[in-house]
Amino acid sequence: MKQSNLQMKGKPRLNSVLYETNKGFNFEGSLPLEIKNTVNIIKGEEEQALEAIIVLKIDIFDKEEFADAPFKMNVEIEGCFTWEKELSEKDELLNRLLKQNAPAILYSYIRPLITLITVEASMPPLVLPLMNFQD
Repeated sequence: MKQSNLQMKGKPRLNSVLYETNKGFNFEGSLPLEIKNTVNIIKGEEEQALEAIIVLKIDIFDKEEFADAPFKMNVEIEGCFTWEKELSEKDELLNRLLKQNAPAILYSYIRPLITLITVEASMPPLVLPLMNFQD
């Protein structure tokens, strides 16, 4: 197994967590999970030319009117990712790593956090499904 050219520098940082319970929600029946993700890539310049900040935001049941959802939650996390100089010369590969691999790594940090929040809010534990960041 070979180490990836893309590495996360340090630990990710949790930027924000917003959670609101729908106290009137009826838990009978099944409910399709509504998840939206947003990825923002901020590439470094000059002396930080070999790094980028990746910001991943996950919105769950995020509607103005959420009568049909048990809660709504928004979580934003960011990580600094670095790469070797030779990877900078491969724009297509680097962009794919930053758009797919980096958010997938950050997502692995968000999943247990969301489970913990739902449990502590006296909700059924929500374990987010694995996501495909290629699409």
